Amino acid sequence: MKAWFVYTLARLGIFAAALAVLLLVGLRWYWAAIGAALIGLLVSYIALPGLRGQVTSNIASRRGRPERDADSDFEDDFVDAADTDATGTDTATDTATEGPAVPPVSDTERHRSRREPDAD
Repeated sequence: MKAWFVYTLARLGIFAAALAVLLLVGLRWYWAAIGAALIGLLVSYIALPGLRGQVTSNIASRRGRPERDADSDFEDDFVDAADTDATGTDTATDTATEGPAVPPVSDTERHRSRREPDAD
């Protein structure tokens, strides 16, 4: 069986058992349901870490990983700029580049003019 199905059945079983016990104790149905939900949450957190780990790893493996995240271009530019010193010499290859190195600009700095009103 799939791990998420077993995990769901185990959590529902814990909830049902706690609900039955609380109803037999004599609590009203709504207090018994609230108490069973809390008890089920706590017991499943303590008793089912293996199943929970399998479910999360299964979900994570099905989720596609993007080739590049939102900041990867900025990070690459930042590293490239750090590799080139202010004199225009590429420290990685010791070759001269054209002009002084230009530090990268983050998206925050690039779009700041849109958010801030002009001081005119």
